[in-house]
Amino acid sequence: MRDNHLHTYFSYDSQAKFEDYLATYPGEIVTTEHFDLSNPYTKQDDVPDYAAYSREIERLNQLYGNRIKRGIEIGYYQPREADILAYLADKDYDLKLLSVHHNGQNDYLDDEIAERDKDDVIPEYLDLLEAAIGRVDAHVLAHFDYGFRLFELSPADLQIYEPQLIAIFQKMIKNDLAFELNSKSMYLYHHEDLYRYALGLVKRLGCQKYSLGSDGHKLEHFRLNFKQLEGLLTEFDIGLDQLI
Repeated sequence: MRDNHLHTYFSYDSQAKFEDYLATYPGEIVTTEHFDLSNPYTKQDDVPDYAAYSREIERLNQLYGNRIKRGIEIGYYQPREADILAYLADKDYDLKLLSVHHNGQNDYLDDEIAERDKDDVIPEYLDLLEAAIGRVDAHVLAHFDYGFRLFELSPADLQIYEPQLIAIFQKMIKNDLAFELNSKSMYLYHHEDLYRYALGLVKRLGCQKYSLGSDGHKLEHFRLNFKQLEGLLTEFDIGLDQLI
């Protein structure tokens, strides 16, 4: 099972090298480099160098038997939609993740977010996530919980927002996006119960596409707790043929 959410030094917040992953795993590698315009964390546009990225993958594929695929994590921000689409228009990716990372003022992992009332943050983030789906071509809806990763929540806390979550997941399915099981969210941010709750919803809605991702930015997090993810697939009767 491929790790479909992974970063290298082509992302602004990672120093990992392709070789780090290739040396420890014999299978296929796809990296999904950050593309975040108007990033409030770095105070700049963070745009992966597609030409250099493609050249490095081509070089390494000659050494490692064509094991590397091209990917991108599209951080959707509505005021920059035209610029996002323009950047993507002439580029070829094997895997595209759709994310919402910020609201224009703060990344949702900023300390300022943690200081806000969760009942203000969660609906704000869900509104942005729902609006993002269908605006750009993508394969995976990444870390549905990113906007509330910093909060300790139970499934009962999240159930308050179930009508909007259902609308989001219905839109996800309609746009043929896979639901991501994000092991960083589950096991580093302790949101496994929230993912179990969300899996119950997406299964009930008829979701047929799923994606496993560590959200890894360094070797230590590559394929993080994938054995536990395998157990979840079995528990929720998700077949390997449903993984992208």
